[in-house]
Amino acid sequence: MSESQYEKQVVTSPSHDYFQMMFEGADLYSSMWQPLLKSVGRWQLEVAGLSVKNSQAALAWSRDVTRSWTPADAVAANVRYLEAVSSQYALTSQRLAASVTRAVEAPLLSEVVQLPVKRGHDVIELPGMTEDKVVHRKVA
Repeated sequence: MSESQYEKQVVTSPSHDYFQMMFEGADLYSSMWQPLLKSVGRWQLEVAGLSVKNSQAALAWSRDVTRSWTPADAVAANVRYLEAVSSQYALTSQRLAASVTRAVEAPLLSEVVQLPVKRGHDVIELPGMTEDKVVHRKVA
């Protein structure tokens, strides 16, 4: 254990323990929502990547259509565009489904983050005291 755990904390207000408990609760609450928020970020990155790939396919399609001299070349350019877009949609939909699956499984499989155990205070036991009359006193 480090020395910082044994240092005496200075209480600056009477509501210090209340706010300490409130912030520890906020940490616990955020640790439960973290997988969902991570999944949302992953989802947004996948959709952004899909839009970039689709715009690249559209640029390639426009280049191919402008260079086509026959109707067969234009049809071939359209087929290449539709194949590229459909394969990108299929791959992205698999990745999105995997991210949703991980987001749903994560809270069920992960354990709750345990809050740190606070160190108890030292107890002076005086001779002749029974267990029903135990008085706990802090040692300086």
